[in-house]
Amino acid sequence: MDGPPPRPQRETDAELGFTPRPAVRWLSPRELLATGTRVLLSGIFGAYSDKRELQAALQRCEPFDYTGDSEVWIDYVSDLGDGFAPTYHVARQLADEKLDVVGVDGETVPTEAGKILLMGGDQVYPTASKAEYEDRLVGPYRAALPWSYTERHLYAIPGNHDWYDGLTAFIRVFCQHDWIGGWQTQQPRSYFALQLPHRWWLLGIDIQFDNYIDEPQLQYFDRVVGAELEAGDSVILCSAKPSWVKSNLDHPEAFVNLDYFVRKVVSRRKAHVRLYLTGDTHHYAHYEEVGGHDRHLITAGGGGAYLSNTHHLPSELELPPPGSRDPGKSNPSSRYRLEASFPSRERSLKMRKGILDLPFENVGFWGLSAGLFMAFGWIVASALRGGGVSVAALLKDLTSMDIVQVLLRSTLGVGAMLVLVWALATFTQKDAALKRWLLGGVHALLQFVAIVASIRLAAWALSGLDGPAFWVLFFGLLGAGGGLLGSMVTAVYLYVADHFGCNSNELFAAQRIPDYKCFVRMHLDDKGTLTAYPVGIEKTARKWKLRTDGELHEPWYEPDSACTPPTLIEPPIRIKPLGRS
Repeated sequence: MDGPPPRPQRETDAELGFTPRPAVRWLSPRELLATGTRVLLSGIFGAYSDKRELQAALQRCEPFDYTGDSEVWIDYVSDLGDGFAPTYHVARQLADEKLDVVGVDGETVPTEAGKILLMGGDQVYPTASKAEYEDRLVGPYRAALPWSYTERHLYAIPGNHDWYDGLTAFIRVFCQHDWIGGWQTQQPRSYFALQLPHRWWLLGIDIQFDNYIDEPQLQYFDRVVGAELEAGDSVILCSAKPSWVKSNLDHPEAFVNLDYFVRKVVSRRKAHVRLYLTGDTHHYAHYEEVGGHDRHLITAGGGGAYLSNTHHLPSELELPPPGSRDPGKSNPSSRYRLEASFPSRERSLKMRKGILDLPFENVGFWGLSAGLFMAFGWIVASALRGGGVSVAALLKDLTSMDIVQVLLRSTLGVGAMLVLVWALATFTQKDAALKRWLLGGVHALLQFVAIVASIRLAAWALSGLDGPAFWVLFFGLLGAGGGLLGSMVTAVYLYVADHFGCNSNELFAAQRIPDYKCFVRMHLDDKGTLTAYPVGIEKTARKWKLRTDGELHEPWYEPDSACTPPTLIEPPIRIKPLGRS
């Protein structure tokens, strides 16, 4: 990097070099449609255009050597490229050379910025593209650290959102030895190995939608990295999904890939994974092994994206889970206990009620509901035509049961109802078909009742009108009132469905909660002890003010609204080296 970029004097795209973006509205019609399209296309990319194999063919990648340092600081952050305000807030904490954190006992804990910054997946939302990376990740991080006088390296592993374009944009951003603010990217591939002091290793693997680890990647870790592993070495393993939680909830095979990798690469050489790090779910959760080798499982997906719940986290895990059918799974299983979560389970439960603000927090979803209600109103009106009597007059005299019968006698009406049931059952996102169709059917029934009631009330309220005025107001009432009612029905459904373990992600995604952000700062000291400091920010700044009078290396924005200082989520986690076997 030749020098720091010029400090912007005006908050324009031209001077900033990026456009600060608001948080993604996940239940807006545009995002619902785009998400379905991305999932479909990503399956095609994953099956027919696996960039990992192309990377292996083009570039050789040796482990990155940090053994010359007697100690090293490492920062880990994940799920960060969403709205500007929370993403930048976390980046500001990572950028500061010295960061004093409030400990759980109220005492100040001094920490230092990492020489190594690890981004653990989903570096951009909702879609991986050059423009999205620039606006949602590169720009905010450059604004937080335009220039650094100390050496700072950046590594990243891709999450599912990074994979939506087949890794094309990810490779351009992270695999070109380029700069993101004061951090310089190092890796030539989407996976990497760092050889740390005192026989510690950090391995970042690319699991491509949690499907499998490609053969070239496995050969790299087995032959290149494995040749350097020694008995008694300690490993930090970074992946893009907390498969240990998923495997103990409803997918017992979710841990198979990670377990296979550990057996194939690490355990066969009598080295030990001491710390698993991941993101994907946007909270902090720490599990510690009960007895055994003092292993830890940490999810820290609080880099800037909407908050995920913690109240569905199991209090204990068994890995590999007893329900796994993998014949080669590790034996015996290990048990882990939940030590801390951020936010707490109690706070997470209280946050569920925020979904009742859905119509006002996500106006686009109100519009989607309005379109649904107006469509059913048009179907009913169309079915009443041709009798020689004014349709408006017929509508005014219909009871709720009459409206139901009109829809059931209409081919278009029956088709629309079936599509509604299918769409809402799909929205339920539950693998068990019976549970999915049951909950989706109940949701569809509630929406159908609301639609019929809205048509009946709108016609009754306009009983004194006829002609064009009636139709304008009729559809206006269905759009405004029906849209509000339909949004509220969905909000109530999400609140209730969460009690059955369904749509919990949608419940929190729709609220776009910008608070409870986190990252993990790690210090490998000169004795070989790894200390992890889980840093939490309970309330992030909603507004930021451009600072035009600072030095070229200083951050561009200062908070312009209330926020809380960084604190330790739990006491520091200390992991001592095992020593030689």
